[in-house]
This record gives sequence, structure tokens and C-alpha cells, in this order.
Amino acid sequence: MKHSLIIFLAGAALLSSCKSKKGGTATPVYAPITEAVFAPGHIEAGGQFTLTALNDGYITDVPAKEGDTVTDGQIIFKQDHTTAAIAQRSATENLAIARQNAADNSAVLNQLEQQLHTATEKLANDLSLRDRNARLYATRSVAKTDYDNAELAYQSSLHNVEQIKQNIAATKLSLQQTLINSRKEQETAIANSSYYDIKSPGNYTVYNLLKKKGDLVRKGDALATLGHAGSMLITLSIDEASITKIKTGQTVLTELNTEKGKTYTGHVSKIYPSFDEKSQAYTVEATFDTIPPGLMNGTLLQSNIIVAHKDKAMLVPAACVNPDGRAIVKRGKQTDTIRLKTGIISTEYVEVLGGINTDDKLIKAY
Repeated sequence: MKHSLIIFLAGAALLSSCKSKKGGTATPVYAPITEAVFAPGHIEAGGQFTLTALNDGYITDVPAKEGDTVTDGQIIFKQDHTTAAIAQRSATENLAIARQNAADNSAVLNQLEQQLHTATEKLANDLSLRDRNARLYATRSVAKTDYDNAELAYQSSLHNVEQIKQNIAATKLSLQQTLINSRKEQETAIANSSYYDIKSPGNYTVYNLLKKKGDLVRKGDALATLGHAGSMLITLSIDEASITKIKTGQTVLTELNTEKGKTYTGHVSKIYPSFDEKSQAYTVEATFDTIPPGLMNGTLLQSNIIVAHKDKAMLVPAACVNPDGRAIVKRGKQTDTIRLKTGIISTEYVEVLGGINTDDKLIKAY
């Protein structure tokens, strides 16, 4: 893949003498120069994402069509939800039972309240008997065993009343907990059932429907591609050697595969910070200054990102400069090897920042 190139705006023809054959010479010239990073890419809708299945199940209906504009909450796919409907119905019935049991007049609580009423009456009766035996025992009218038995019966009744009260409180708490759990299970069942209707999470355009009626899908399967139709972006892949040259705001010149020979201008809007293992490149987004009419999502393209420009630069053919920056320079009758200070380098030309002047002649090295 070609990743970068140099665009010469003027004067490049003056360098052709060095390109004829090995040993030929060329004289440096001044000309404008622009450095651009080449990047392949495609058109992608703004906010584009893939809608996925939330449950396993067969597709029973696809109410939306490709190209439709859908609103927030609009159903795009329907899945068979028979099992979820059964679970929802069961949870609703369990909730009704839990509400009935937790009510103040429920059969469970009424039975306990009746036990408390009976125990309270017995407590009052045992208290009366104990007090009577206490008075009689004080006058030695009854034996101490009679008094002790009356006291024991009273304490037993008192303990029984307290135990029933605690049982009522614990039962009420348990019934409330069951009610809360039943309500949660019903709400969960309703939510799970609703997940079988795959809805749009906002206002988008449907670009691709990846499943059709009758297809069996698994949880997490891709179903559709959605995005904002009014915001079409240029998505570019940049290689590791060039990514450090890319900055937001740089000019992007783009040629669409559908319109060969026509260039659209845009600017870099976003640089993703992580390396994409799948594409083996960094991802950069750019926006059009003016969106081309009839632009289609997914259209392939090639772009040149302008990363540097000089209105006037000293240029020599790359064939006259060794990879280490050394060049054979002829000055009059004398020939010397000089290390050049170079700037922008391409496969054809080298910008020279120092080491020679315009009167020097460079000999083709290879």
C-alpha cells in the first residue's frame, strides 16, 4: 500500500536531467512543495453503529426497510417470545398472590391475629387467677403450690402472647420481602419480554438489514446498521509510519470510487487513539466541507491528507541522494561527497535544507 506522496506544484520538470541514467547530473531548483499522507477509506454515517440481538430466537417480522428513517423506540425486528410471555404471565400471577398474602386482611395474617386474640384472652384470665391466688395465699387460704401453679400459667401465657406478636411481625416482613421479590421478577419478565422487540435507540437511518424474517439469531448477533444520514464522514486507515504526522484540522483531498477524477475537500475532525488490530491501521475521521450530492454510505475512497506545505523549497531528485543523506556534488572540476541536510523525502524528490547551493551539480548515485 502506498502511504505517502509528495505533490509538486511547480518547477519539477527542471529536475529531469538527473533521472535519465546513472552518472547524469541535476542542479537544485526552488519550487513549491506539498507533503500528503495517502489513506484509503470509506464513507460512514455519523454515529453509525450495529444493532444487535438481546436474546436467542427466530425473527418473526421486520417492520423496517433499508433506507427508512426510524424514531426512538420504533421496532425494527420482532423475535418469537413465547417462552418470555409464559414467564411474564407466571410472574404476574405470582405477584398477585404475593400482594394478596401481604394484605392486612390476608388469610395468613388473619389466622395469626386470631391466635393472638385467643392468647391475649387467656393471658387476661391467667393474670386474674394469679392475682386471686396471690390474695388467698397472703391469708393462707390456699397452698403455695396453688399460687405457684397460677404464676406459672400466667408467665406461660405472657410468653405465648409475645411469641405470637413476634411471629406476626416476622410473617409480615417475610410477606413484604416475597412481594418485593415477586414485583422484581415480574418487572424483569416484562423487560425480558420487551427485548424480543428490537427497537431503535434514537432517530436514525437504517442502512443495512443483516437478518430477515425466519432467521434464527443468537444473543449478540448483528441485526442492522444504523446511523445519522445528515452527517456523512470520511473514515480513513492510516499506517503506523504516518499517524504521527496527522493533526486535526488538516486539509483532506478525497476521490470517491463512484466519481473518479473528481476531488472533494474536507478536514480531519477526529483521530482515534488506539491501533485497530483488524485493519492493522489507525482510524482517522474527516468531514466534507460540502457533502457531495447523492453520497452513499459505505462508498470506497482514497484521500490525501495535507500534512506539510512550503511555497519555496530547494529540491533535488531522490536518485541523486543516498539513503544516508550523502550526495556526490560536482563544483567546477572538483567532485566531493557531501552529507545533505534533508527535509521532506519521497520516492522521487528530496527537499534539501543545507549542504549545497543552486550552482552545485549532483551526480546520480543509482
